[in-house]
Amino acid sequence: MAIRIKNQFALLFLGAIFFLNSSTVPDHYSELDSVLNTLHEYQMLNGVVLFAVGDEIVYNKAFGKANFEWNIPNTTETRFQIASITKTFTAYLTILLAEEGLLNLDDVITDHLPDYPSETGNRITIEHLLEQSSGIPDYLNDPEFLRKEALLEHEPSGIIEYFADRGLEFEPGTDWNYGNSGYYLLGLIAQKVTGMPYSDIMEYYVTEPLNLDDTGCAKSSSIIERLATGYVRNPIGYERSPFIHSSVGFSAGMMYSTATDLFRWSRTLFNGQHNESKYLERMVSRQIEDYGYGIFMGEQRIGDQTEFVISSFGNMPGYSSHLAYFEDKDYTLIILDNTQQCTNSIYFSIRELLFEQTPRIVQEPGSSLLASIIEEEGIEEAIEYFWEINETRAGECDFSIQEFIQLSNFYLERNNPQKASQILELGAAVHPGSSMIRDRLEVLNE
Repeated sequence: MAIRIKNQFALLFLGAIFFLNSSTVPDHYSELDSVLNTLHEYQMLNGVVLFAVGDEIVYNKAFGKANFEWNIPNTTETRFQIASITKTFTAYLTILLAEEGLLNLDDVITDHLPDYPSETGNRITIEHLLEQSSGIPDYLNDPEFLRKEALLEHEPSGIIEYFADRGLEFEPGTDWNYGNSGYYLLGLIAQKVTGMPYSDIMEYYVTEPLNLDDTGCAKSSSIIERLATGYVRNPIGYERSPFIHSSVGFSAGMMYSTATDLFRWSRTLFNGQHNESKYLERMVSRQIEDYGYGIFMGEQRIGDQTEFVISSFGNMPGYSSHLAYFEDKDYTLIILDNTQQCTNSIYFSIRELLFEQTPRIVQEPGSSLLASIIEEEGIEEAIEYFWEINETRAGECDFSIQEFIQLSNFYLERNNPQKASQILELGAAVHPGSSMIRDRLEVLNE
């Protein structure tokens, strides 16, 4: 995939919502606002959505609140933690350090981290880490680690002990598996070759030269202006997200940004602003599977069209993020949310619309609809109401298997197994062939 060579990107001033009149902008993009407002109404979106055609931002709007306790609204200048989109910054930093001769992509881990176990560290290269082909297990896949260690501050090298001696999942370079351990190591290597903390390296090499003034490292000990508070949506509303210390994410997932800065960032990566880098094209091209360096890519079928999409997304307690670049159309779509929504749901709700296809109907989450009645009137009334609307609002509400399981888990976690069981029984009646519901119901009734 060749990198496009474009004119110098000029950032335009943005208001709360900003449209441009341009021949390059599809006539139908204004419908985007209606879909996103519906998603927000159903509590499926609380953040910022940006859409751009080429260098022109045609839509940029904030939804909901940055802080519910103080009733502070989100704005287009609100900063969000971006979780694994951090990996794109770490990958870019790594190739800049390679350009400077501070490291080589075929260096092995122990060339820079001599205390790393040599049995594996002598075989895993920096490029293996970049393209997720190292075979190192992901420390964040350990539930016990998430339950205890994720709450604590760790020294930069302290996380290594949770994955370095666990053995490899496959021989380096022979397979692919997405994880965080490799990108954590890239941050440590960057610190070793520069003698600087990761946050300072990122500022010196990346955010300051690219004028990304609203992008940086979200250290747990720092006060960060305009940073949205993280929440989690449950069937009856929002609650504070669980805490995870920034040192746990480090160079794999500790950064924050705004939608506007991420748009600037996307033009740097995908628009050839820094095309003098001999490694940048490798970063944004397939290396193994549908992955470059910190970035996913591949063809997506959108209606009757096939589009090549380059994307990065992140998910962590309280935050979710999605950056997608549609190469053929030169479209950019950015979604940031501080209630840990599934950005895929938002993405697929509006993707077809951007390509003049019939958009998917936005359905009201059935778990929230039923939970509101359970809380106000009781479980029996909620079940009765469901059967009343099952046919009349079937296409308007999402009563999928996942919605019944989510609602059941909500009450189970609140020590109400009876309600959880009744919800699963209702789900089993609606989805009689679902083994997921049946198995959960059997366990619950033991």
